[in-house]
Amino acid sequence: MVDTDQQAVDEIVHQGEGLGTGALVDILERYHDDRPGVPEAAIAAYARDLNERDDSSFDTEVFGEVVDERRTDSDGWVADGERLYELEGGRISQYPAAWHDQLGGERDPAAYLRFFEENAPSVLSNAPGGRQGINEDQLVDVMSVVGQMSRESARAAIEAARDDDRIVEDADQHPKAGVYLAE
Repeated sequence: MVDTDQQAVDEIVHQGEGLGTGALVDILERYHDDRPGVPEAAIAAYARDLNERDDSSFDTEVFGEVVDERRTDSDGWVADGERLYELEGGRISQYPAAWHDQLGGERDPAAYLRFFEENAPSVLSNAPGGRQGINEDQLVDVMSVVGQMSRESARAAIEAARDDDRIVEDADQHPKAGVYLAE
């Protein structure tokens, strides 16, 4: 039997029905354990927990179908961005194995931006002045899962990198503020 983290279950329920499959797996990756990805058995256990809650209308069958449809064994980013990646040991992640291998434990947001430019440019979007960037929430998601850090620590690292001019950020109050490498 797989132990589930009730904080993860509570956060998923709190996020509500609009939470997509990728975001749900992202939450599981942050809470389940300190290894890349989530074991398939754990994903099934979380799905059962969510299905059994009175305050959730979670559909285990549909979730399982979506996970199966989105699975890929690619080591690198698949440009459509809707994939779940198979990792070693029967684990599933929202991010490819190469990201975990090369960025695992990384705390510098500039390192993520350089990595995306070189290895996954489709993750980035066009920014003012022809630069390529990513929205802050997406960067926080990747840093918290791949970098194995809290969301608060990821935000603090982004702020510190902005303060010492390693990165540039659009208006800070906006949740989709763009984050770019400094020129």
